[in-house]
Amino acid sequence: MIKLSQEEFDILIINAHILTVDKDMNTIQRGFVLINNTKIVDLGSMDKFHSAYGNKLDVKEEIDALGDLILPGFINAHSHFAMTLFRGLADDLPLMEWLNSYIWPIEAKLKPEDCFIGTQLAAIEMIQGGTTSACDMYFYEEKSLDALEAIGFRGILGYGMIDLNKQEKREIEVKKTLKFLDYVNKNSKVCSAIISPHAPNTCSDELLLEAKQLSEKHNLPLQIHLSETESEVKDVKKNKKYSPVEYLEKLDFLSNKLVAAHCVWLTDEECKILQKYHVNIAHNPTSNLKLGSGLFRYAELSKLGVNIALGTDGAASNNNLSMLQEIRMASCLHKGINLNPELLPSQDALKMATINGAKSFGLESTIGSLEIGKKADLIIIDTKTPNVWPPHNPYSLIAYSAYDTNVKTTIIDGKIVMRNRLFLGIDVNSVLIKAKDSITSLLDQNNLKQFKEKQKYLQ
Repeated sequence: MIKLSQEEFDILIINAHILTVDKDMNTIQRGFVLINNTKIVDLGSMDKFHSAYGNKLDVKEEIDALGDLILPGFINAHSHFAMTLFRGLADDLPLMEWLNSYIWPIEAKLKPEDCFIGTQLAAIEMIQGGTTSACDMYFYEEKSLDALEAIGFRGILGYGMIDLNKQEKREIEVKKTLKFLDYVNKNSKVCSAIISPHAPNTCSDELLLEAKQLSEKHNLPLQIHLSETESEVKDVKKNKKYSPVEYLEKLDFLSNKLVAAHCVWLTDEECKILQKYHVNIAHNPTSNLKLGSGLFRYAELSKLGVNIALGTDGAASNNNLSMLQEIRMASCLHKGINLNPELLPSQDALKMATINGAKSFGLESTIGSLEIGKKADLIIIDTKTPNVWPPHNPYSLIAYSAYDTNVKTTIIDGKIVMRNRLFLGIDVNSVLIKAKDSITSLLDQNNLKQFKEKQKYLQ
């Protein structure tokens, strides 16, 4: 217990079934969590609470959980927030056709205000599903930061750099990244930055090396799309004479600061290379399946001890940002393709969505588990609804039974952002209206013919 001297605290949660997701996976069947400012200042059993505090503790807000589950908020290790605006615009297509014919043309028309409202829409969706922190790789990230700070969502934000081997473009991308890092330093309260080169086949050697140098200079994590599709692997082999992982090793790009998204097309040797450099992986099961990209080799990589986190990817390729869906999808998928029902048990799936994500970004001492001194990023899951009743096994409940609608309350950085499914501090309906106006304007004003059939649904 942290030494407590003040007379009043911010939030006290009592009578909760607590899943700490600490290194010992401790659970407390009837416990409390005490929060002040941004941190957890104490937690434990109700017996400990009564012994330590009696009836003398003054708090601004007390929540009686009545046996509901409390656990760390989910950490979405890979996404593209403002792509919520493109949800459902281009489904059932191969990745490169999806990108070249649909996504990149409409992204070229995006304005900063589109990214602001698309990011807020993403944050609202994630908070409703129990996500308290997420990584974004996209454009106009200054606006994304403003959007998240206004809500109080813990974003890990990176400007997606692409130069396509053009020196002038590379210089512009690096300048935009440096400008964004300065903006984060001046304007962030809960958000942080990440260096985000797009992929080995869209970035030059020089840009990748500059990205790594920026990561080291500013002590920031890196994120990149890696071996997402068979065509990407063939492209890199043709142009670089190596597979993507081998190429990045030759370039001295790999490190424990790197979060590699997807990693679907890996050889046995590449799995070992990622292990050697302690590279973190952001696994995106739903997006990879929906795009027909391939199957992630969880069994082999987990056996090697590689840190594997979970991500949703963008809402244009998923088509939602539900981490509960990703937990269930990952656990069932890898059991099925390996014909092994013991693979990826529910406790490990929860770790992928919490503490493993924190480790990926070097934030494991701050978020990802419920421990004294850590940030108060946590959620309350209602266990008194038919789809999760009776709650025999809380880990099973989360991995196989719960929906986003079971998330009752979400707390980020010690502040309640959603209480009993109601948002505090943001008008959700206003965001929905603005998001519709934004995508309607993008389609109407720019005459993007491939989306004409979609416009009638926006009327």
